[in-house]
Amino acid sequence: MIYPNDHAPAHVHVVGPDAEAKFDIKTLDCIESFGFSQKTLKQIKDYLEKRKSRLKEAWDEYQE
Repeated sequence: MIYPNDHAPAHVHVVGPDAEAKFDIKTLDCIESFGFSQKTLKQIKDYLEKRKSRLKEAWDEYQE
């Protein structure tokens, strides 16, 4: 999820049952997380990598 008018840096929230993480869109570094295993965080990062350009576009759109 990307929230409208959210703070910098550009980031995406990933929410799962009893877990949440926040990834920097530019670097795909995990900024913070709770409830996800390291294996799952790696899988999320791989998933986001494939969608990185669309995520950046969405961030720019929502932050106008």
